[in-house]
Amino acid sequence: MRNLSKITLTLLLLFSLFLLPAAIPADDNPSAGYNNYQALTNALKQVAGQNTKITKLTSIGKTLKGRDLWMLRVSGVKGPSPFEKQALLICGNLEGDHVIGSEVALGIAKYLVEQYGKDEKVTRVLDTRTFYIIPRLNPDGAELFFNSTLQEYSGNLKPRDEDYDWLVDEDGPEDLNGDGMITQMRVKDKEGDWFIDDKDPRLMKKKEADTPLDKLYKIYTEGIDNDGDELYNEDGQGGFNINRNFPHNFGYNPKGLGVYAASELETQALIDFMTRYVPEQKTQPHKNICGVLLFSKFDNLAAGTGIECGTPTFPQPAGVGRPTAAMGMVFMMGRRRGAAAEPQLPPPTDPQPKKTNSGDVNLFTNVSKEYKEITDIQSAQSEKPAGSLLEWAYFQFGVPAFSANLWSLRQEEQRRPPTKKEGGAQPQAVQQTTRDRAAMFRQFQMGARASAQTQASGNDEQWLKWIDEKNEGKGFVKWTKFNHKQLGEVEIGGFQPYLRVNPPADQIPALSKSHAEFALSLASQFAEITMDEPEVKKLSSNLFELKINIRNKGKFPYVTAMGQRTRNINSIMLRLKFEDDKSMKLFGGNKRNDTSSLDAGAEQEFKWVIISPPGKRIDVTLWAMNGGGTTKKTVVLK
Repeated sequence: MRNLSKITLTLLLLFSLFLLPAAIPADDNPSAGYNNYQALTNALKQVAGQNTKITKLTSIGKTLKGRDLWMLRVSGVKGPSPFEKQALLICGNLEGDHVIGSEVALGIAKYLVEQYGKDEKVTRVLDTRTFYIIPRLNPDGAELFFNSTLQEYSGNLKPRDEDYDWLVDEDGPEDLNGDGMITQMRVKDKEGDWFIDDKDPRLMKKKEADTPLDKLYKIYTEGIDNDGDELYNEDGQGGFNINRNFPHNFGYNPKGLGVYAASELETQALIDFMTRYVPEQKTQPHKNICGVLLFSKFDNLAAGTGIECGTPTFPQPAGVGRPTAAMGMVFMMGRRRGAAAEPQLPPPTDPQPKKTNSGDVNLFTNVSKEYKEITDIQSAQSEKPAGSLLEWAYFQFGVPAFSANLWSLRQEEQRRPPTKKEGGAQPQAVQQTTRDRAAMFRQFQMGARASAQTQASGNDEQWLKWIDEKNEGKGFVKWTKFNHKQLGEVEIGGFQPYLRVNPPADQIPALSKSHAEFALSLASQFAEITMDEPEVKKLSSNLFELKINIRNKGKFPYVTAMGQRTRNINSIMLRLKFEDDKSMKLFGGNKRNDTSSLDAGAEQEFKWVIISPPGKRIDVTLWAMNGGGTTKKTVVLK
């Protein structure tokens, strides 16, 4: 009996192995060499422990799943306090699938800490600057990169009812062929919008007017219709793309309740970190941030210069539109039944700025040029942002903001934009249901669930060329027939998840070092507001003239042109304090003078005429939170 039990148990264990999803081969696993949440946490603690005099590791918040949002502060032991030094905020991995951003941010942190006291430039910059480094702002979404079954996913893990059926996350994709990856399915359908490229059967192209009906295909994400609504994988694991959740140019494509700007814990934590007032310190300690460097899917360093916002869209269920004239036949705001409807007002205009201020164009152009020289990345691809941290940091917080996507087709690999006939996109999943509802879901699909497979529109041929010529043919899952229980015979295949978002891990060290050098250069250019030695001129026995010049020795203006519009940056303040207010009087003018900005290399002169007995002291304080903090001098009237 015991032997029979052992045999039965053994058979059950063997059978269970066949039910498990297949593991990605080690050579093809895109996460090999990357740090999951626990490994990243350990690495940050190790870096912080290397030199506790210049580092401080803190959590600025927690995710829905309880993971910490780590922030490492790095600042040298000399100079002002870390809160008075001009600061650069570095933030990565806002999109869940863009894990390379967190690796490069971690690499920068390691470089700064290890080279402090050894490398002259690193030491000099850290003694005058502060770095706030948040490697992974979306740790929940990033953790999917390390799952046994891979599916590109840019959002966090907040559940959401995406198809308005009062259920959440009930219809996600499945790994039907057991290869450990969620790719795509193509199925012949005369109502399809795609056909197989004659030159490369791996590639699907947009149909043309003369494409034979028997050549057309529909494309779906790999999986089945779990909830029987004739929609495939339309309500999978919920979540929001953090880099589309910031309150500037906000418009979030995915549907569901709770869709609003800064709705996510991660977004709230970062905004709170940057803007929170601390009563004990009587200030906003992180308002010393003078610039933001992001590693995200958006790029304004190699793909172009400046910031141009994309067009935000808002979810709207099918059939919901503007009120019609017939709706005026009901009681509305006291109007009696049958009264004529009032004429509709024109749609409101959007007051938000959407393009780089003309006064800041040169700044962005010069930084982009320097980025290309330091990193040797001459080109990149990028969509226009909408609701991104890049936009909010520049248009609302008021500081220069830059983003590098680190991994995309470069100029020599790009081609001209595809024509309407050429298409060339790896298509989105098409929903098989009524026309209105299908159109609605297609409209919303480019949100948290948008992957590089849909975002790389028009460049699939070039990626296939890169796979064949530079990646040993690895990265594309060959289309293979599969008997689908609902669709019949389909073919499963497509680009390997994460291939076009994160590079092989062996490129991380070089990317980290080059971007550490760029971050150092960027931070060193911030405004430096200094005060010359005060000059006193005796006009008569009890009358003196005091003259003080302040200068900006940095390469950036104290406040950008956009920053002057937002009025979010504290002004430069120059203040006099008399030794004896009773015997010392100003002959016109004010003891406190505020200056909103000072251009790079510019200076400003202040003069006062003071009635005072000789020998009296005046304490002069210059305060520029975004220009080096506080400078104090004392002058004697003589």
